[in-house]
Amino acid sequence: MGRYTNPHRTVTMDDEIDRDAGQDPARDEAASAAEGHADLVAQLRQLEAFAARTVSEGDSLPPQATEMILHLREIVAALDGLTASMSQPPSDTSPSRHAAQEDDLRGAS
Repeated sequence: MGRYTNPHRTVTMDDEIDRDAGQDPARDEAASAAEGHADLVAQLRQLEAFAARTVSEGDSLPPQATEMILHLREIVAALDGLTASMSQPPSDTSPSRHAAQEDDLRGAS
């Protein structure tokens, strides 16, 4: 059953639900995050190769390159740690922790 939306009318919640029905936001976000991580790792490897090549040729490495390499290493390590922590189940599954989480959620609403 095809439905043609009228571009001159207000978009309703039903329109948004129909539009988003074929999408999985969690999967899209995970794929986007993985792609971003891979891009940062590739950029880090390129900078490290540039630094190694520059030093091997006897030239001095610009301080900005050294600083960027250090920052990218920190970012990649932080993302790796975050990814690892998100893939592990919570270590504390006691009833009191669940009650505290439920209280936090009630307070947030």
